[in-house]
Amino acid sequence: MVPLMAPLIALLLIAIFFGVVLGFAAEKFKVTSSPLIEKINALLPQTQCAQCGYPGCKPYAEAISEGEAINLCPPGGEGTIIELANLLDMEPVKLNNQHRPEQESEEGPKVAVIREEECIGCTFCIQACPVDAILGGPQQMHSVIASECTGCELCVAPCPVDCIDMIALSQEPPKKLPEKSLSEQACIRCGLCVDVCPVDLLPQQLFWYSQGKAYEKAKQHRLMDCIECGLCHAVCPSHIPLVQYYQAAKSAIHEQTAKHQQAQKVRQRFEFREQRLAREAALAEKRRQARAELAQTKSRQSDLIQAALARAKNKQASTQDIQDGG
Repeated sequence: MVPLMAPLIALLLIAIFFGVVLGFAAEKFKVTSSPLIEKINALLPQTQCAQCGYPGCKPYAEAISEGEAINLCPPGGEGTIIELANLLDMEPVKLNNQHRPEQESEEGPKVAVIREEECIGCTFCIQACPVDAILGGPQQMHSVIASECTGCELCVAPCPVDCIDMIALSQEPPKKLPEKSLSEQACIRCGLCVDVCPVDLLPQQLFWYSQGKAYEKAKQHRLMDCIECGLCHAVCPSHIPLVQYYQAAKSAIHEQTAKHQQAQKVRQRFEFREQRLAREAALAEKRRQARAELAQTKSRQSDLIQAALARAKNKQASTQDIQDGG
């Protein structure tokens, strides 16, 4: 019983030692992000698709904070570019679709679908998915959780039997800003719209922010409190369809809110996956160290046994020589 306790105690001490080392390293080398990076990262779609040329949304956010272009995110599109421009006080620029053809980017968001009858259960797609949106096990059929899929397409390339398709999501597009009619003229800042507003808003500013897609500023000026009564539209001498601009802006804000909520959910799944992989890697390292230590312990025990046997043989041989000499 006593010989068995020594290896167990040694393994326990090794586990404690590596636990302390990993905890110290986590605190010592912990990287703290700046508030600007966190704000930029919150505006990105969190697809972790690497289409921007960076391995994920957080590295791209860090690059933007250091001067990288804000138009490298195809999943985010024009909306994300405008939000980033407003945050960084820059002029919006056109999307730089360097990793995907223009016509393909206009098809809208997609999700992965596995042709299950062709799946061979290799798990390569599971390992590639950055948000753990694929279910399955080795030698078993895989399936995609459509509500969790970000459409990053990272699972398509590793599939050895090419059984994954990207299917476009059918969704109702948001209302677009109205096209300028022949009767519409430039705002003359007469202030009549302000006088008739029953909820004390500033329709003139809301129009400018809606037209410029500065939705955050529009919300700050209480756009969502607008009851769309149409009085401002009725008294406008420039015939500007103010209510239509407000409706389009509200639709865009609702879409942005939904995207941000989905992005936060996806980011949590991505972070949980990274934490899980880190725990699995640390556990695998501990097991490897434990196996190596156990092998060394067994090797030392074997050496001790062999040395003891060699001493016994030598002693027996010496005794036999003495008897033969006598």
